[in-house]
Amino acid sequence: MRRLKKQWWILLLCLIVSPLSFAKLDIIFVNPGFADSSDEINTTGNFWFKVSKIMLNAADDLDINLHIKYANRNHILMKELIRQAIKDKPDYLVVVDEKSVVSKYLAKLNTRNIPIYFLYSRPAIGKFISLKRAGVKIIGSVIPDNYAAGEALAQQLLIKHTTTSTQPANILALMGDYTTPASVERVAGLTEFVKQHEDVNFIGKEVANWSEQESYIKTLAFMEFAPEINIIWCANDAIGFGAKRALQALNSAHKVVVGGMNWDSVPQGIEALDITLGGHVLLGAYALINIVDHHNENTRVPLNHSSLSIFSNLTTETIPLVKHINETDLADIDFAQFSKTASDPRPFTVDNLVKALNK
Repeated sequence: MRRLKKQWWILLLCLIVSPLSFAKLDIIFVNPGFADSSDEINTTGNFWFKVSKIMLNAADDLDINLHIKYANRNHILMKELIRQAIKDKPDYLVVVDEKSVVSKYLAKLNTRNIPIYFLYSRPAIGKFISLKRAGVKIIGSVIPDNYAAGEALAQQLLIKHTTTSTQPANILALMGDYTTPASVERVAGLTEFVKQHEDVNFIGKEVANWSEQESYIKTLAFMEFAPEINIIWCANDAIGFGAKRALQALNSAHKVVVGGMNWDSVPQGIEALDITLGGHVLLGAYALINIVDHHNENTRVPLNHSSLSIFSNLTTETIPLVKHINETDLADIDFAQFSKTASDPRPFTVDNLVKALNK
């Protein structure tokens, strides 16, 4: 009897000190952006900085050791960080396939069977197949629905224009770049919208490289060339702020409706944008929730390659959430409530995040 009792205590002790009882998930995220939020460094806005900040909030709630490595907008450094991350053997690796740099590089590496999750930008289906054949263990991906966002921004800008002016709608599009899926798909959504609206005149489109300063210069040039422009569609808020600054310099800000994406805070001395869509900054947290659910033995949620319609307009309801994102963080939200491991899991939506913040 004493031997059985002793064996029982040994078994109980093993369960208590078992690594599985305490082990946190080790996840590495290779962030394309900067660890610093200063405007001098982040000339294209603080999107990537805020993505990391929210992911760290979610990691605290989800029992994750999240290690973030910053590539500082340097694709050569990004490849080196991925190589180092694979050597560190994390439980999961989260990467962004900007301009297909990551997917091309992964095919050349021994990824040691580490599960890889693509965030915001992912390889085309053909590349996915070749990577899997090369032994790369891709478990899933999530991207925002950029096409729908591009279309929605155009629609919101047209509505705003028609409520303030009787003039025909003359749109200028300032794109992010020529190659990234976010830029290409947003412009595709805009183009489709213009095709469906014969009363909209598409004046032209130009790349601003996601930059406030480039947008400022190009807006000045376009307004001299085509002063009839009264709507400026911008691929992100940084571009929008550059356009606003140029319009202020021309004393034309009251004549032109400007919209962007990212929910960025307004730089000092620049008027707020007329429209800003956002919410995609939250997808890093959503990715961590997906990975935890996939890893958990009780749920074993199969991961897939999803495109999430998360873009929302800045409204009275969403302002508190946007202020937290820009000014502090989302530590007041318990992200575990969106996991399948929760007793009553909630869908991951902007509305539910607003409600969670207000609790």
